[in-house]
Amino acid sequence: METMRDAGAGRPVLDVAELRDRLGNDDELVAEIIGLYLDDYPLRLDAMHGAIRTRDSARLCAEAHALKGSASSLAGGRVADAAHALEVTARAGDIVLAGQRLAVLVSEAEQLAAALRAVQAQQS
Repeated sequence: METMRDAGAGRPVLDVAELRDRLGNDDELVAEIIGLYLDDYPLRLDAMHGAIRTRDSARLCAEAHALKGSASSLAGGRVADAAHALEVTARAGDIVLAGQRLAVLVSEAEQLAAALRAVQAQQS
């Protein structure tokens, strides 16, 4: 399981080999980092939904940026890309487009979470 791809997607949801390499092939560290992401990402997404409801572009930008960093460190490139697109849109103040970009980000984040849970299950 070097990469985990979504059906029809060109880029992997998660590059497991890259994740392990970044974390020195330390299974305990991999498990810890995965756990942190799985605890954090729903809170970030909720905060982004709230920022869109209140039209708070600055908060939306900050939350998208934080999730982009988390996903990048996990070798979750599609989430990082979707978060970056949302961050740029939020910075521009386009709340309508931001709502559309958030929907994409939610989907990508859920797919990454499922891939990370699969990695956890294999480690158990």
